[in-house]
Amino acid sequence: MSDAKTGHVGLDSPTGGVLGGGPGSLPRPLTSFIGRERELAEARRLLEGSCLLTLTGPGGSGKTRLCIELAAGVAADYPDGVYFVRLAPVREPGLVPSSIAQNIGLPDSRGPSLVEHLASYLRDRKLLLVLDNFEHLLPAAPVVAELLAPARALRIVVSSRSPLRVSGEQECPVPPLEVPQDDTLTSPESVAACESVRLFAERAAAAVPGFAVDERNAAVVAQIVRRLDGLPLAIELAAARVRLLTPEAILERLEHSLSLLTGGSRDLPDRQQTLRATIEWSYGLLGDEARRLLAACSVFRGGVPLGVIEPVCTEAGAGVAVLDGLQELVDQSLLRPVRASGVPRYLMLETIREFAAERLAGTPEAARLRGAHAAAFLALAGEAGRPLTGLGQKDWLERLDVEHNNIRAAIDWYRQEDPPAALRLAAAMSMFWSFHGHYTEGRQRLRQLLELVPEQTTVRVRALNGAAWLAIDQGDYPDADRLLSESIELSRWLHDKAGEGMAAAFLSRSMLSSGRVADAAPYPEHAFALLTEARDRPGIAFALFYRALYAQFTGSLEVACELHERCAAMCLELGFASLRARALQLLGIARLLLGDLTAARAGLQEGLPASVDLGDRFVIPVGLTGFAGLAARTGKHRMALRLAGTAEAYRDTHESALPEPNRAYLDSWLAPSLKTVGAAAARFIAEGRQMTLTAALEYALANEPEEAWRPGPRQTLTRRETQVAVLAARGLTNRDIAAQLCLSVRTVEVHVDHILTKLGFHTRTQLAAWAHEKGLLAENT
Repeated sequence: MSDAKTGHVGLDSPTGGVLGGGPGSLPRPLTSFIGRERELAEARRLLEGSCLLTLTGPGGSGKTRLCIELAAGVAADYPDGVYFVRLAPVREPGLVPSSIAQNIGLPDSRGPSLVEHLASYLRDRKLLLVLDNFEHLLPAAPVVAELLAPARALRIVVSSRSPLRVSGEQECPVPPLEVPQDDTLTSPESVAACESVRLFAERAAAAVPGFAVDERNAAVVAQIVRRLDGLPLAIELAAARVRLLTPEAILERLEHSLSLLTGGSRDLPDRQQTLRATIEWSYGLLGDEARRLLAACSVFRGGVPLGVIEPVCTEAGAGVAVLDGLQELVDQSLLRPVRASGVPRYLMLETIREFAAERLAGTPEAARLRGAHAAAFLALAGEAGRPLTGLGQKDWLERLDVEHNNIRAAIDWYRQEDPPAALRLAAAMSMFWSFHGHYTEGRQRLRQLLELVPEQTTVRVRALNGAAWLAIDQGDYPDADRLLSESIELSRWLHDKAGEGMAAAFLSRSMLSSGRVADAAPYPEHAFALLTEARDRPGIAFALFYRALYAQFTGSLEVACELHERCAAMCLELGFASLRARALQLLGIARLLLGDLTAARAGLQEGLPASVDLGDRFVIPVGLTGFAGLAARTGKHRMALRLAGTAEAYRDTHESALPEPNRAYLDSWLAPSLKTVGAAAARFIAEGRQMTLTAALEYALANEPEEAWRPGPRQTLTRRETQVAVLAARGLTNRDIAAQLCLSVRTVEVHVDHILTKLGFHTRTQLAAWAHEKGLLAENT
């Protein structure tokens, strides 16, 4: 379900988004949207009749801002969500599918084609996808066509300096803002009526409070926006100058600067030359240190973290006073300060970054800066630890996610200049790629680098292990076995006990996940012995987990519980939150199999929310099936079937496999529920498939009493259902009820559906009459 008012979108997943929130969310601009009423209306009209709308125009013409405003205006028409994909930091056309998948919260395909996986997922969804800054990725345009071909209600809006030129595309040029056309219209009222002047005035007032277009400056402001051809970025850059210059001085400098560049490249549109000239002029007003800093910032992708730019400049010998320079660049609107994952950073428009990169190219410090940048992010990935253990695991995952584009740039640079370092960085990122679903990208990068760097080193062992782990995530067990076989052989040759131990532990996972339980027998113990000898405590925790899992899958449940408890305790000490959450859930399932329902609930209710919070997708369906089994064992048959339905839908969406032993457990748990409920079981499973993960988790944790199943309408409501029924009968919307009871909107929707089903009603009017008859709507109730 979607909520157009808040911008809640599609998947209820760790990477799903809310307006102004995380990846995929529609950005919430910090400044007002000015003008463009005609363009916005035309874009909406064209979108209604076309599945692919491309907004085209030169850099700085306002395409991105118009996309955001368009998407926000039509969000209510797309119940499955509006997703915004920033493509400016993406450098390789081949990464477009994974960028889209990550932004909509869909993990990589376990099969060979991520594009097919995306197309299958999007086919029946009424969803709007905004792809921003596509112009440098035009070879990937066929991907857009492939996504649209089978879709019924999918719509895609693209911003690009060039059209994609694929079937079904509707191009919508984004013109400059309206400018005053008549030199005689110089009254403040007539000038201020123009969009371009309104933009200049508002941005100037943000720089100098109290600035306004008046009798003294109206004619000059009109000339400024005309000289800038109404380009929004150019106008904003010029407006920022009112801190230092009068409008008359701005116009004078603009005239001088533009006249110097009239002989620029003839293959560039005039307006693009004008924009380049405006940025050039802004650059010319900077001090020497700020100019050098702007050029240095161009090596960053997706943002410039404050804690990294200083050591990068120092390491490269750039000789820049970073803090003073950053303030000057912010003052001149060339950088924008933001906070991401609690870390101060600066964003640079891609047009400005390209300009700054041109200034850096060919300078003596260019190679040093790129090398220092790569080294900084190699160190950052190394600090996260292997395998992302230590206090603040979630914080590190979020930090690496924010810096992923910078890390990609570092890998790309090292691949050309220092391939062994590229392999080291990619190996360090493998666990992050697993957690955040970058399976295809991670495997591709590791495969290429393993071919490029043949040296037989411990780094290669870790890269082989990381690539194998990602292969298991995607269900490619033969490739995982091949990689791990090479890793074990190389580890033994290098006498790398830790590397061999991790390979053996990962081989345990491959065999257990693929149902080869008997074949897995020697590997958990062998891994534990090797990692104990190597004194690798995170590795020992891994080995303990797979020892416990092997015992559990072979029926040694008491042994499994003891090993899960040891693993969870060690993970707590290490700060290994993700593995601890997995161990707790599997401990809960083992306790459930032993009949200790209280201990089973304790493990599940601590472990599953932690996995959801971390975004550990693979284990979430396992925990949900554990809760389904617990519900079935306590006579809550409808809850059991609904939770099983949610787990099934989650696996389908994320293309993950439930281990065969877990599937057998679930079948045995649900058998009594299926028999008790009979033909109605399919309805309850279908209800569960429609529940979001958040709603299902709330439902499982609440553990409300459930009346005994009787066919036909039932009159008894639970306490929570009675609360919801009374508020609904009073006329409150689901959103109002959710706010009053501190529930999610989707949870309220499920409650209302259950209430109507129990009472045999079809409308809220019937519910209101029933509540009145029962005296539930008496005053002050």
